[in-house]
Amino acid sequence: MPEIFFTLLILSTLAIFTLMIFSLPSTTAPEPSILQIEPGGHKVSSTTAPEPPILQIEPGGHKALITNVVFTPDGHSLVSAGMEKLIRVWNLETGRTERTLRGQIGEGLEGKIYAMALSPDGRWLAAAGWIYPECADRCGNIRLYDFPTGKLVALLSGHTDVVLSLAFSPDSRYLVSGSSDENAILWDIKRKRRLHTLAGHTDDIYAVAFTPDSKRVVTGSFDHSLRLWQVPNGKHLATLKGHTDKVRAVAISPQDGTIASGSWDHTIRLWNGRTGRFIKTLANQGTRVGSLSFSPDGRYLLSGISMPRRPFYCHVYSVPTGKKQLTYKGHDNIVLATAISPDGRWAATGGGSDNEIHLWTLRDGKLKQCLVGASTWAVGFSKDKDGKNLAWRNPWTRPTPSTKTTTTVAHKTNGVPGHYTPVPESGGHTLNPPQQLQPSQH
Repeated sequence: MPEIFFTLLILSTLAIFTLMIFSLPSTTAPEPSILQIEPGGHKVSSTTAPEPPILQIEPGGHKALITNVVFTPDGHSLVSAGMEKLIRVWNLETGRTERTLRGQIGEGLEGKIYAMALSPDGRWLAAAGWIYPECADRCGNIRLYDFPTGKLVALLSGHTDVVLSLAFSPDSRYLVSGSSDENAILWDIKRKRRLHTLAGHTDDIYAVAFTPDSKRVVTGSFDHSLRLWQVPNGKHLATLKGHTDKVRAVAISPQDGTIASGSWDHTIRLWNGRTGRFIKTLANQGTRVGSLSFSPDGRYLLSGISMPRRPFYCHVYSVPTGKKQLTYKGHDNIVLATAISPDGRWAATGGGSDNEIHLWTLRDGKLKQCLVGASTWAVGFSKDKDGKNLAWRNPWTRPTPSTKTTTTVAHKTNGVPGHYTPVPESGGHTLNPPQQLQPSQH
């Protein structure tokens, strides 16, 4: 047996389990073609040049700011996107990641996910952010996945800067995207092509949403305003003014179409979803509003926080009275991702310094689960003749509301790229590596 020398890498004192991921583009043939949809709907076949493999430690949870969370239609899973360029699908029964989707890997801004949306029918997943190393004129592509299979179906091309917000229509036929190029775009999902460009804002568009009948869409911008548009023809219906600072969040009641907007001016305002008429200021939460989510029955509104200053509280308000139903105090930093389960029982909030997702009851704010990964603190390299073996270990975990056990995991690569063999240990867990995404070809 070759002698093993372990090099300690102090990354964290938290641990649950670890898994090794290899990003391995083919060295013998180019990657499969990706169907790219240009602004007019023209199909462009593009290939990616072979690159050397990149080795990463996969901790099972987010390692950077969580930008979006959404429940699957059946309420059994939760999908989350993080700035570490990864989308996770969580099994809410086990509290663990059941699969991942990764578009890009490596250093730098390229691949960071700023926006994500899941279609109400559960068929499509859209993700976008910083797609190219140099963003100018082309980093606004949107990845469209077949969610059940994880296959990349298309790249929707039209924005000329980072995409900051995404939303599907309730009938799952349309997608709207907001960007730093100060435009929003309406997309026809069936035809994979752009319907209309919604121009008029004068700053970044961080908030987009559809009305329940899928006939109108609202956009919210850092220019302090919102705009209401018709879907069929892209016509501008109204400009909603009243906020005195950046508009960061928008949600629309699934029952009556009431628009709720959240701003850095600390207020949440309500607007008529047909005319854009101002209704009332629902609340002043005392901090910058980072996210908004309606309950399925439209009776409650959940808010997050984008202000990097205490208190980092999430709030639940009654609609339309504005009465504060409860305040959730479980996070210790900003919360930009919120969602309410399809049955209206659970709230999911993603954020905090540890990039955790908290699942808590909408009725009383009681924490049910904390969806969080782990970090490796010991990595070992073997001193064998070819130097190709690698082992790593994670011998301790902090108990969380969803797990009270200690996990020990050790693996070795056996010198085979992309392959590892579990080393049996008492109490250990072995996870299979997620399959590399293969874009569908057309």
